[in-house]
Amino acid sequence: MIYQFQNVRGFKKRRLKESDIVLIQADENYSKFYLRSGNHFTLAKTLKECEGIFQEGNFFRSHRSFLVNMDHLKSLERDFLYLENNLQAKVSRRGRKLLASNTYSAKCSNS
Repeated sequence: MIYQFQNVRGFKKRRLKESDIVLIQADENYSKFYLRSGNHFTLAKTLKECEGIFQEGNFFRSHRSFLVNMDHLKSLERDFLYLENNLQAKVSRRGRKLLASNTYSAKCSNS
């Protein structure tokens, strides 16, 4: 699926495939998108709004500040998910429980 977004100032439009997004990080009322290409940009959307947009995809809310595209997961440790492009996301206690009870654990062991 392809999504279209405008940057914070509304000047530049971006078209993105879900697969291009590695990680979305909250920054108060903004969200910072990290892409496979190594680039990043900021949108004037909360992480909760982004979570609603990408609810159909393979995105996981690992922590109150992180929304992770699990297709880009490299490894999992107790408190962190390690992703492509040397990115990492924190994992909350609740997030660890969800990961342990879900198929994401199997994906990690295959990586």
